[in-house]
Amino acid sequence: MRDLNWQTHSLFVCLAFALGAMQVFAFAPFGFWPLSFLSLAAYFYLTHFLTAKAAFFYGLAYGYGVYVVGVSWVYISLSTYGGMPFWMGSIAVLGFAGLLAVFIAAASYIVVRFFSVNQRFLVWPLVWGVFEWMKSWVLTGFPWLDIGYTQTPTWLFAWAPIGGLYLVSFMVLAVASLVSEMIRNRALLMVVPICLIVAASWYVDTFTWSQPVGKPLTIGVVQANVPINSKWQAAKRDALINNYRSLSAQIQSEVNADLIIWPETALPLYLQQTDTQFWRDIQPKGAALLTGIMDSPSIANGNLDESYNAAVLSCEGEPQVYRKRHLVPFGEYLPLRFLFNWVLEYLELPMSDFSSWQGQQALDCGAIRVGLSICYEDAFANEYRQHVGDATVLVNISEDAWFGDSFAPHQRAQMAQMRARELARPLVRSANSGPSLFINERGVLEASTPQFETHTLSRQVQPHRGDTPYKKFGNWVVWLSLLALLVLALIAVFRPASKRLGLEKSQGLEEKRQD
Repeated sequence: MRDLNWQTHSLFVCLAFALGAMQVFAFAPFGFWPLSFLSLAAYFYLTHFLTAKAAFFYGLAYGYGVYVVGVSWVYISLSTYGGMPFWMGSIAVLGFAGLLAVFIAAASYIVVRFFSVNQRFLVWPLVWGVFEWMKSWVLTGFPWLDIGYTQTPTWLFAWAPIGGLYLVSFMVLAVASLVSEMIRNRALLMVVPICLIVAASWYVDTFTWSQPVGKPLTIGVVQANVPINSKWQAAKRDALINNYRSLSAQIQSEVNADLIIWPETALPLYLQQTDTQFWRDIQPKGAALLTGIMDSPSIANGNLDESYNAAVLSCEGEPQVYRKRHLVPFGEYLPLRFLFNWVLEYLELPMSDFSSWQGQQALDCGAIRVGLSICYEDAFANEYRQHVGDATVLVNISEDAWFGDSFAPHQRAQMAQMRARELARPLVRSANSGPSLFINERGVLEASTPQFETHTLSRQVQPHRGDTPYKKFGNWVVWLSLLALLVLALIAVFRPASKRLGLEKSQGLEEKRQD
């Protein structure tokens, strides 16, 4: 393939794009997880015959296939709800997908440029995994469609409490790389390590990483399905709040819940516009209330210079405040404001200029110890594990109406499953337009609501306590991968030097013999 003409290369680039698009169908809402192995194995096989420069462009094509299809919902957020015209929204999606695709392209270049054909099956999982991790923090990060999420229905999911998402990704990449090498080299012995990975995964799946603590809690979630365009209308505010109160009262009449959860920004007002009496009035009788709200300490001075996407846990009318840490760029804050201020002025996104909070934020109502995340904060596994503390129940509140009827809410549900399994704690998710979820400590989805319907859901949840290896040590698999790559790089550097030295010595001895 190194000597192919540009027309043939174009055909194979299209194949790489199709393989990337195939990968999307391994994720939710489709869940065809074997496609993840097939897509990666075929792509690895394709790159065996490329130059490093060609591998970069093939990787770019594969990445475009993944992200143009997989995050196509970005267009809905920008155009349908943000007011962008078609041409601008399309350019934004293509540019964003291209930025994400560069990580796969760079990984492909490094593997082909610095490692021989016979070494690549060993380094693909290391290099790809490191770049997947980099994608989670470069330019604030976007850890979406990471390979490990495809395995929530399989035994490979069992590695999540040990090494988190990236260890699951490593296992998927390792199996795909072994399959590719088996096909390329007709090495049937590659079946042995594949079987060992599967057997080890089955064994690890039998482990228990946390223990029940206290009595089960009855938790209810309210999915009010409030249209985005009407939520912020002051004239509808009282009716909206009364609807939440009515739905909460319905839950209480059925199950007498200990905690009721409303979604992100369920209350379209600022915390400073409330008082103790307000919280006593809206709090469901006999239950604690957790709800999204906005918080602006500077509003008393007549400005909104310091505003937070926040949540309140109300226990007996006394609000405990959580302020969002990881904000959505261009949705909740504007990066590089001096360059992009015109974007904020152009888009019609309400509440899109927040501040982020960095301090510790415990939410505790006696037996109710909540580890909260707002919106896509639960996509950032390492941050989440660090701030949940000794929480015994994980909660995510979200406003998924921004994504419309797209892949995004289902992809986010799969992320929630991963967070629950990594930390070995149950997770409850309340989303305005759904799906709202109950996930157990093993990451198994136990109950969910239909989308785009007003709905309530309640269930008994057993709190859990205990530190998984991942909660204790974080992304150790990434650091180990970096160390392994460093060792391989040093071997690559010094081995040619030692060969040259050996050749020079042998030439010197030969000259002495001749003399």
